[in-house]
Amino acid sequence: MSIFTKAWNFIKLEFGKLDKETKLLVPIAINVVNAIKTVMESPVDNVLVAIIEAAVPNKAEAALVEKINATVKQWLPKVLTELTMINAIANITDPNEQLKAILAQLKLSSDQTKDVLYHGLSSLILQELSDGKLTWSDAVVVGEYYYTNFVKKAA
Repeated sequence: MSIFTKAWNFIKLEFGKLDKETKLLVPIAINVVNAIKTVMESPVDNVLVAIIEAAVPNKAEAALVEKINATVKQWLPKVLTELTMINAIANITDPNEQLKAILAQLKLSSDQTKDVLYHGLSSLILQELSDGKLTWSDAVVVGEYYYTNFVKKAA
């Protein structure tokens, strides 16, 4: 059995363990990210409303819409602001000093921002190291599987 099959089976098993409400939230989370991508490509007056309208099913409950609204309003600006602070370091010419400054800035970021960066960075590194054998999606799955089953369990 290949590592991809094992990883996929693990993900199916984990998804199966989710309660009904959480399973309903997974596609909404993906829709929020896709809505953010859409809003970035076309100007809108109220960004938050455009994201939620694109992400939420037509007949969603008001409480769900409010929960999404509060989550996006609280976390999206915070995470993006913390990630863009790293851009200020781009003018440092010495690569070692630049890396030191980035890591110092990252230490000041929220745990959520760190998680976004670490998860994305590990997936990118894995994808690049695989010489085209892994897609981004494959790298995310394999990296998450390995981290969950080996790194976290060893800690």
